[in-house]
Amino acid sequence: MQSRLNIIVERPRKSESKASDWNGGPKEYILILGWHPNVDDMILEYDDYLGPGSVVEILSEVPIEERNNVLSSKGNQLKNIKVFHQIGNPMNYETLKEAITNTQKCTKAGERLPLSIAVVTDKEWLVGDPSRADKHATYSLLLAERICNECNVKVENLVAEIVDTKLGKQIAKIKPNVAYIGAEEVMGLVTAQVAKNRELNDVWKELLDAEGDEIYVKPIDLYMKEGERPSFFELSDRAMLRREVAIGYVKNKQKVINPECKTGPLELDMTDSLIVICEFEGEKTSRK
Repeated sequence: MQSRLNIIVERPRKSESKASDWNGGPKEYILILGWHPNVDDMILEYDDYLGPGSVVEILSEVPIEERNNVLSSKGNQLKNIKVFHQIGNPMNYETLKEAITNTQKCTKAGERLPLSIAVVTDKEWLVGDPSRADKHATYSLLLAERICNECNVKVENLVAEIVDTKLGKQIAKIKPNVAYIGAEEVMGLVTAQVAKNRELNDVWKELLDAEGDEIYVKPIDLYMKEGERPSFFELSDRAMLRREVAIGYVKNKQKVINPECKTGPLELDMTDSLIVICEFEGEKTSRK
């Protein structure tokens, strides 16, 4: 047992659930492009997940008064984030550039928050052809990536809500730095599973809620030393020692979930990752 523990980087003894009183959670700046009435639920989830001092800014052509009417019942419940609004078209280059560059302004002396950009299906884009919303969301996503590259703005996450998952996969293949969420497909699969097996409802609540366990992609050097060739079974065993459940790995930026061969040696580089289910760990800790 001790020899196995020497290979891994141990987790903190006390798990840091994101919404716990003693752990502040990560402090971030979230720029939301677009608006629909369900954004208020997103904001509540962000408030549960993020730490005090975090910022959520919303850029959309929907009038601020209309947004405030939706958020008014939730505003008093927010404890960790501040919500700001901008009026503008997320598909307009100058408007989006100004919104992105403004996120780099210091919130406090010398402090810049990690930036994530999320594109949601704007209610204005849903009028007429349903595929129009995906096209506009894709355009805003790729435009945001271009602006971040041109302005040398570091963005941690670039993600868009897309209904057509085939389109989303094409985008992710062409542009590995961006991601998509097929929200309707995911919820359809979850609903089907829960309808078939009620016990899975608690599992999905645990994974999708801001509290409790989630899926994380973690540096492989938490589980192995350079030069090793462990099997997925061995990596799973080491993850278990860290109170985690391994469900896959990332090699050369390619995700492998539930690998068929679990006993054969894997040739993983120290830049690769392990995909695990676990509680929030706080700051990412790699091997010294």
